[in-house]
Amino acid sequence: MTMLKTPDVWDRELREIRIDRNELIKNSDRYRIGSVRLAMGRVCTQEEFDEEKQRILSKPLP
Repeated sequence: MTMLKTPDVWDRELREIRIDRNELIKNSDRYRIGSVRLAMGRVCTQEEFDEEKQRILSKPLP
């Protein structure tokens, strides 16, 4: 009899995380003990991060 090992949490494929600022602000009472940035909706989506990164990288060095 062989014991099968259950998959470890590190081996799981996780879904992509999508951030909705309006939902964060609407549910901000959940974060009153935690992060102020989350409670105020002060988060950056991956698209915004990529745009800012491209904007910064496109500037010439002094």
